[in-house]
Amino acid sequence: MVRVLVEATHNPPLTEEFLQFEIKVPNPCLVARNVRWLRSFVSRDRRRTICELEATDADTVREAYRQAGYSVERVWVANIVESDAESF
Repeated sequence: MVRVLVEATHNPPLTEEFLQFEIKVPNPCLVARNVRWLRSFVSRDRRRTICELEATDADTVREAYRQAGYSVERVWVANIVESDAESF
């Protein structure tokens, strides 16, 4: 499994109700492809999101989002680079 990031722009902005629903109810298109949502970063104006997922590859995530009817700008595999807090 790899980490996959999904970037999207939303117009109109996402509502609180939509965000809470997405957190509580797993999307069947993701579940069917064994894609696991880890977290999302949402801009303060709720017009941009970056979602972090775990999946076999980026194409699987692209297909799941396409089938779910979500419009995305970019889907890409990412490596995790973490800071050593003691060095700062």
